[in-house]
Amino acid sequence: MPEKRYWIQDHSASGMINSDERYADIIENCDLLLEKLSSYSQKDSTPEGAMISQLKWLKEQTKAWSLELPLDGRYIATLSYVFTEGSLRWLATSREEYVRTVEVYEKRLISLTRHGCFLAKREYYPYAVRCINKLIAILENASRPLSAEEKACIPELNALGDKLAREEIEPPLMIGNDYPNFREIYAPWECTIEDLPEGRAVSRVVSDFVFNGRRPQSWATTQAADQETNF
Repeated sequence: MPEKRYWIQDHSASGMINSDERYADIIENCDLLLEKLSSYSQKDSTPEGAMISQLKWLKEQTKAWSLELPLDGRYIATLSYVFTEGSLRWLATSREEYVRTVEVYEKRLISLTRHGCFLAKREYYPYAVRCINKLIAILENASRPLSAEEKACIPELNALGDKLAREEIEPPLMIGNDYPNFREIYAPWECTIEDLPEGRAVSRVVSDFVFNGRRPQSWATTQAADQETNF
């Protein structure tokens, strides 16, 4: 029997969205969290129970082909609140365990549903590494003197690219501050190298991939990512 394929409605301007992938990812991350919550009852009077209701609703709507991405925030209010407040932190014995077994899946679900994004995945690591190398080249070939943070960012990016290429890290990175200078030169509201050609655009791709676990909407396939990062 041929595999049944599901589609999520999408009204993006490009019309180039691989909706099957996001559908599968929503189901997978809901299932991972539901497994973690399997010993709790579904009742809205507790954060655990309310989260179970939220996850089951997401699964039902996805399977019914009823989701339009990105979702209005009110439809994932429980997910957003639980993630922001860390309401399920009691499910783990340490911050590291909580991030690894709970928070990362919450973050991915928010990226998928609220933002309608594709997730950063291993098959896309090589293209993210190309962007990291491109960002290093932008800094090294800058037409102006670099600040201390911008200079210090270069070895950080080299280390980041090496770790990603060897699959020693898995986005999103949510613990620690191993790349403080990169965080200094780029934030969504401020970029110190936006005066350099492609500085902000490439920094955003790197930051989103590594710290938010999202890849660009234009990277719907590895072929598209390869073409876009053929610098």
